[in-house]
Amino acid sequence: MALFLEVRHRITPITNTAFDLFVDFYADTVVPAMERHGIDLIGAWKVSGGEMGWDLSIHRYENMAHAEQALASLGQDTALWSAVEKLRGEIEIEETTKFANRVSYGTEARLEAALNANPDQPRQYMLAVLQTATGGLLPAIDQIGNLVDTLEPSGALQLVTAYATRIGRTGELTDLWIMPGGASGMLEYRAGDPLREVIEPLREHAPEESIYYLNPLPYSKLQ
Repeated sequence: MALFLEVRHRITPITNTAFDLFVDFYADTVVPAMERHGIDLIGAWKVSGGEMGWDLSIHRYENMAHAEQALASLGQDTALWSAVEKLRGEIEIEETTKFANRVSYGTEARLEAALNANPDQPRQYMLAVLQTATGGLLPAIDQIGNLVDTLEPSGALQLVTAYATRIGRTGELTDLWIMPGGASGMLEYRAGDPLREVIEPLREHAPEESIYYLNPLPYSKLQ
């Protein structure tokens, strides 16, 4: 089962100029370094919602041994870290990371389908982060699997992948979705709950959820 590393950077000052500088640097310097050291960067996005100035990227590894080897090799890349030090004279970069395991409903087939698609333009993504109650992780995984089976045939959302935090906050589940119709429809208020039969059982096991909207960066494989 795939191991993911989720990486978030907060770039300050919070200006478009600073963020553009970070994106150019990542594309020209960091991504080639990752490729040299066998790191599979499957997706990278600018995050909308909440605190400003954040990006998010996801690496995919075969297992923890592969991750440790690749990241240790990257850490010895003197050219990369010399360039990072120069960049820090212009912007500040805060980094947070977490390792996670792919869960059953976030199948490899779904991820490969999203990676192999060739959209005419970058797609809108949504990240759902759920915190499960004590003992609620496995029941929540089952319930979200039911939710995926309900939503995908409607065309409202398409699941890309899903993972449970391995090193980080205990009981945390993350779902990455494509939004074929964009974010606008999700922001409208509609009375009633057509998904009540699925959502109410889910809330018994995952009472907390945060939503973030993601826009692909130029070097993201997931566009």
